[in-house]
Amino acid sequence: MKRPTCKCCCRVFFRILFLICFTICFLYICKVGLDAETCDLRVVDPKHIKNAHTFAKRVMEAQCRPEFARKEMDRRFRNRYNMGLESFVKKSKDLNESLYLYGPPFGFRQYLRELNEILDMIPNDGLPEGRSSKSCSRCIVIGSGGILHGLQLGSAIDKYDVVIRLNNAPVHGHERDVGNKTTIRMTYPEGAPISEREYFNNSLFVTVLFKHADFLWLQAVLKNETLSTWDRLFFWKSVTEKLPLKSHQIRILNPLIVKETAMDILEFLPPRQKWWGWDKVHRVAMCGK
Repeated sequence: MKRPTCKCCCRVFFRILFLICFTICFLYICKVGLDAETCDLRVVDPKHIKNAHTFAKRVMEAQCRPEFARKEMDRRFRNRYNMGLESFVKKSKDLNESLYLYGPPFGFRQYLRELNEILDMIPNDGLPEGRSSKSCSRCIVIGSGGILHGLQLGSAIDKYDVVIRLNNAPVHGHERDVGNKTTIRMTYPEGAPISEREYFNNSLFVTVLFKHADFLWLQAVLKNETLSTWDRLFFWKSVTEKLPLKSHQIRILNPLIVKETAMDILEFLPPRQKWWGWDKVHRVAMCGK
């Protein structure tokens, strides 16, 4: 039997090497393409701006109704809304598998060890001082869809007691439209802003954990470490490696809120566990209105 020559072996080796390089380049191009954030800025009708300001003024002039959001949710979704659920995960001896029947984002099944390691690094688990003591708080949630562009509602938004910004909803450079106050930034790792200008030393960073890589990311952030190249492959886009925040500013959203919203209130079917994981199918806890 004829043995393969050195020339033949080299040819096979370089083909494999080329295939690996091509695959890496392809994945990199895909990630860069997904990270690109461009949009067409629209011209806003002055009448629409006026209507938006009129509505905002009417809302702010109305009397704040304590516990209105909680009570209204309880009325609409009787026996399906738990008014006693905590907003954030807390370090407790009651953390066990029976409490979390599902995996992320509906629970922490099979991830309690990682969760406890993270909670050991987070010294606080509630709202900032002064927030929880107020009898009635007005809350507003700002997304990243761009619908506030050109409406000049920044000053009105900053008057709210609690301003929750989702994912990478921008502030820097858009203060006139969206304000500059951020009480809570709620996001998952891929949605966290890359720019350090979007983080504030008087706000909370609330993360929603969806997968094992999210736990590793949060651990790396808290330890001021860098994620390995292998771990970064499990994110669908590039994630920020550092948060310009202190550990006492970081929280984990209670997954039971996600579970209750999806399965009890919206009545989605429970996720089914497959051999590669789970099928994947909130904000009134801090607000009076």
